[in-house]
Order: sequence, then C-alpha cells, then structure tokens
Amino acid sequence: MGEKNLDLFEQEMETGKNLAIQGKWEEAYRHFEIAHELGHGVRKRHLAAHRSALQAAIKTKHPGRIFYQLFFLGFATLTSRP
Repeated sequence: MGEKNLDLFEQEMETGKNLAIQGKWEEAYRHFEIAHELGHGVRKRHLAAHRSALQAAIKTKHPGRIFYQLFFLGFATLTSRP
C-alpha cells in the first residue's frame, strides 16, 4: 500500500468512526466502503474496513449490506494478502 493510500485509508476510517459516534451510520458506511477499497493491499486494514462496514450495516438494519459484509469478511479473511 502506497504512503498516499495509507494516509487516505486512515482518513476515511477516522471520518467513518467520527460519523458513527454521531449516529450517522449511513454516512459512516460510505466512508468505510471507501477505506475498504483503499485497504485492499493490507489484510489487517482490509478486514478492519469490512468489520466497520458490517457494524454500520447492522446499525442501519440493512439486510443486504449485512449479508454482503459477512460474506466478504469471510472471503477476505481467506484470500487477502498478509
């Protein structure tokens, strides 16, 4: 993961977490999804983004997103690079 992507990943995760604290779960989900795209190169970051997005999906009671995040969290665990 390039230095720029690492910084962007951290910014998106932080923004998502701040929105979640405010109860703005829909907005938080979008930022976690952006972080997810930026975090593909590092398993720890990739999985952290999926876990955060799953939490947001649960809070918004969005079944499709919950299923999607559960599926890809498992898939990413098995296939992501360390």
